[in-house]
Amino acid sequence: MIYVLAVAERSSRIVTDVVCNKNNERRCVKDIAFFIIFALYKVKLMKRNLFLVCLWSVFLFVTACSSLRPISYERLQPAEVSFPRQIQKVGVVNNMPAVHQDYKLVDYTSASLEGDGEVAVEALAQEVVAVNYFDQVVVYDKKFRKSVYPLEQTIPMETVGELIDMLNVDMLLAMERVNVELKKSTMFIPELYATVPAVDGIVTSVVRAYFNQREEPWFTVQKTDTICWEITPKLTYGDVIKDVSEYAASMLIQNILPYWKEVERYYFDGGNVDMRDAGVYVREQNWEEASALWRRVYNVNKGKKKMRAAFNLALYYELESDFAMAKEYLIEAASLVEEGSWEAQLIGFYMLQLEEQDKRNRLLELQMKRFEP
Repeated sequence: MIYVLAVAERSSRIVTDVVCNKNNERRCVKDIAFFIIFALYKVKLMKRNLFLVCLWSVFLFVTACSSLRPISYERLQPAEVSFPRQIQKVGVVNNMPAVHQDYKLVDYTSASLEGDGEVAVEALAQEVVAVNYFDQVVVYDKKFRKSVYPLEQTIPMETVGELIDMLNVDMLLAMERVNVELKKSTMFIPELYATVPAVDGIVTSVVRAYFNQREEPWFTVQKTDTICWEITPKLTYGDVIKDVSEYAASMLIQNILPYWKEVERYYFDGGNVDMRDAGVYVREQNWEEASALWRRVYNVNKGKKKMRAAFNLALYYELESDFAMAKEYLIEAASLVEEGSWEAQLIGFYMLQLEEQDKRNRLLELQMKRFEP
């Protein structure tokens, strides 16, 4: 069957979406773990005794949780593949093997199962449409492979040309294989404080891109992940196959197209009236008012208050995708703390995050140039 999935009209380019969790205030022990590890590494405590490790962790928790607040936001991340501007219409096709399988009830025996091509192609097409990166997505879920074995095989170039012409597209994205290896396991149920019988599935999925008049596939993406099912009287291999076929698409899409990722950061809250009011604005997602108050604190104070305002302004400019200003304020914050302090470790960790995100953002800008007039 051939059908075209509608692609929504693109709005102005948005690369960040802030989500404040008002119940975050007591997440410090979990959220602070990232820069605890970084701090332990930097001060070379990893090889010392457990007492020092615990002492540092408790100190970091007591000092940080008194003023730090976690925050998360969604940022568009670049894909591993950059598409030429002329690729505007894409066909999603089914090149998966049609293997006869027993859909019996799941038991404790190990099993190797192949995914459902029609389900996988539909799921991949929906993922591609959701990203809104191409002008048109055409789905062709009919099986056109002439043989089952080998289980993974590329599309002959003659067939590639025929499909591209028939679908009137610029490129093919082919689901080549979805495989799951099942083995018995257990699953912990927190509500019951007990483990129950389960089955783990090691899912491997493969997608390839094809151009017309090209002897080899343009690229191949293969991903592996593990998912788990609780064994129930009604769980069948058919349920497992459907689940892994749908999940495979979400595994692959982050490598093929730009994707949204939740990013966790911290900001300082409290200490004086302006910082407390700015924290309220942050939770209301009014970043302009919050940044104005942080800038006032930065301009009229010295020492720790100035450092905390500078740190928060670095976060504000990161959200604005102005990484040069973010780094400038973070460098200023670093100059206002003692070397080796927990604040210095926090700032050092954030600088690493900023540099990595800046690099990824430059790649994203290149990939998004396809939308410029």
